[in-house]
Amino acid sequence: MLLERGWKRFPQKSIVAIGFFDGFHRGHRRVLAEALARSSPEAPLCVVTFYPHPQTVLLPREGVKYLTLYGEKYLLLEHFFPGAFLCFLRFDRTLRETAPLGFLNMVVEYFHPRAICVGENFRFGFERRGDSVLLRDFFAPRGTEVVVVPSYRVQGEVVSSSRIREHLLDGRLTQANELLGFPFSVIGRVRRGRGIGRSLGFPTLNLHPPSRKLLPPPGVYTGRVFWESPGEASWNALIYTGSRPTFRDTHRRVVEVFVPSSPFPELYGRRICVTFEEFVREEMVFPSEEALRRQIQKDLEVFLQKASAGLSAPEGLRRGFGSI
Repeated sequence: MLLERGWKRFPQKSIVAIGFFDGFHRGHRRVLAEALARSSPEAPLCVVTFYPHPQTVLLPREGVKYLTLYGEKYLLLEHFFPGAFLCFLRFDRTLRETAPLGFLNMVVEYFHPRAICVGENFRFGFERRGDSVLLRDFFAPRGTEVVVVPSYRVQGEVVSSSRIREHLLDGRLTQANELLGFPFSVIGRVRRGRGIGRSLGFPTLNLHPPSRKLLPPPGVYTGRVFWESPGEASWNALIYTGSRPTFRDTHRRVVEVFVPSSPFPELYGRRICVTFEEFVREEMVFPSEEALRRQIQKDLEVFLQKASAGLSAPEGLRRGFGSI
């Protein structure tokens, strides 16, 4: 898969899918599937997306939490649409202030689209003034097909990034994962901790996700952990995310992963992928390390009851950690 950053002239005709695609959920993949169905060696699939999130420019004080970070989006596209070209356009003040027709003229100049595929809620250009009506009016005289894909629904619920964020922030992992079509995942490098988990008898793999990465509410979850190794090793895992209030040593969210079934190899500095699948309990403050140890033992009992084959993380997320 070819990755481009910024406006680069595509060497041939293309089938263009445009959107931010945060989460790369079922609805996003439906848009890209429509584009892929129209692609050919003479007009390959070109996915045009943006970074950072437009909200960081439009409403900089509010901040944005991402379902999928820059690199995760790349890995997901590589998994689901391995032959695609991916172009990240920097969303800055210049792009923000570009008029809708100016944006479309740039799409024509740089990507030579034979067809354009977007979701029905896609908006573009200054103050989001561009919509599917303008797309069709602009491209019809040029003989370019415009495909507007209706919103995808799961059991009557519209699949959207905002809805998935709501489910995650409320701890409804099952619903979030259903809309995503795969388990919500965090990728990061294993860091050395203070060794508290090991001293309690529960050694953990510790991650410090970027602050812009959305995480479920503080608490304990079941899931799986994947890392690169012969045999594509993966294990059921008991996962904690929070700021470790019992030890009052950080205000930063961490992810700590305990693998009960097997000792794991030396992984410090290596990237792993952690999937969140079921909620176990909320974050708690304990009066002592012994009280914490007893609670972890209870959590482990719940984990063993829930542990199963689990959902499968996309291959690109599991194995492509070093791709970018």
